[in-house]
Amino acid sequence: MSFYECLKAFPEGAASASRMALAAKRLGYQGIITCNQEPHKLFRPDACEKIGGIEVILGTEVVASNPKVLRSRISALRPRYPFLMVRAGNEEMIRAACEDPNVDLLLHPCDIHRPLGIATARAARQNQVAIGFDLSPVLYLYGQKRSRWLEASRRNLLLARKFELLLIITMCASSHLDLRGPRDIMALAELAGFEPEEAKEALRRPGALVEQNRRNWLGPGVELL
Repeated sequence: MSFYECLKAFPEGAASASRMALAAKRLGYQGIITCNQEPHKLFRPDACEKIGGIEVILGTEVVASNPKVLRSRISALRPRYPFLMVRAGNEEMIRAACEDPNVDLLLHPCDIHRPLGIATARAARQNQVAIGFDLSPVLYLYGQKRSRWLEASRRNLLLARKFELLLIITMCASSHLDLRGPRDIMALAELAGFEPEEAKEALRRPGALVEQNRRNWLGPGVELL
């Protein structure tokens, strides 16, 4: 299976991209996607080229102070990177990300007080923006906090199924010690409400999106062969 993990690498993470790639390769991934906010500052990306058997893709996390700046940065970064991720914390930024077809992944906060809304889901469906589930809280939260997170995750997942949204699961690792194997992540996803086949497809989707973005599109639905 072609499983891909989205992660942070040094200097925004604790381990270099090459160190993360070596660990991910041993765990059974075909590739990793670095999603640093400043990818041009990635530590020694050339070292990744010496690692065989795994693909290292340079993506980026788009950050902005308001929706207008977000849209501008997305437009500027889209030609340069094959994978764009947005981690939005408020409703305005979430809507702006879902309304932009250049966004590949919206990492939605699984917050019971800020659930995935119908308008957001409809926009994500129309623009083919994948909704991301960061599963790390399953491991790092305890008691009522974890229960609330799981409830929010299942609510979001139900709405995502209703609108047939694209789904991605990740641990958002920032160190090689944070990485988990594909089978472990799929097991955690099932705790969060995913069906086994859903979890498998969600872990494969980042690679599929990158492959699609690398194709030469002249316009919506028109590809130059």
